[in-house]
Amino acid sequence: MDIKNGTIELFAQVVVAKNVQKDEAILFDAAPHCHVGPKEVCLENIDGSPIVAIENIIFDFDRRDPEDLVVNMNGNVTVTLNYDLVFLVKDAKGERAVRVCPGTFTKIIQLHEFCPSLTPAELAEEVEDAEVLVRNVRFDVVLRRNEKCKIKPDGEGTPVDVLVFADIIVKLTRFTDVIVVGELDTLIDKDC
Repeated sequence: MDIKNGTIELFAQVVVAKNVQKDEAILFDAAPHCHVGPKEVCLENIDGSPIVAIENIIFDFDRRDPEDLVVNMNGNVTVTLNYDLVFLVKDAKGERAVRVCPGTFTKIIQLHEFCPSLTPAELAEEVEDAEVLVRNVRFDVVLRRNEKCKIKPDGEGTPVDVLVFADIIVKLTRFTDVIVVGELDTLIDKDC
């Protein structure tokens, strides 16, 4: 702060370009003919008792992880979401437990898919940072009671068919100076 001139120097993060992937399939099984199908997840039984209900699901994603967004100077942005699906489950006796299934989603976004579109030169000159946001997470879940998990060799656990969709927002940003010019408030007590 420059007291003589009454100026305050601030930094602001400005969005250079943005990409929004609406209702993107994050967890799925690629079916024939490019159809998105549910992925089988095996939830561990509760003390040997099969799961009869899923009471809640949480999509846990730490957007501050620097490895989740890689800006390639050759003309694309790679988004990698490392997440956990957290299930609150219940068995027939009413016992509850938490089951966590980790997952990873990766997508490559080309520069012409951003708004406004960028060239590799603009990307190199204008972009200093990047951020990924995940919004409007939606789950399609089918609990397959009285079945065994096909994906586990011993068949133990309760199978669940899961699809996860979300809006993925990628912001390419830069920092810029903001200068505010005005008069300092003279009513402030200098002893404070």
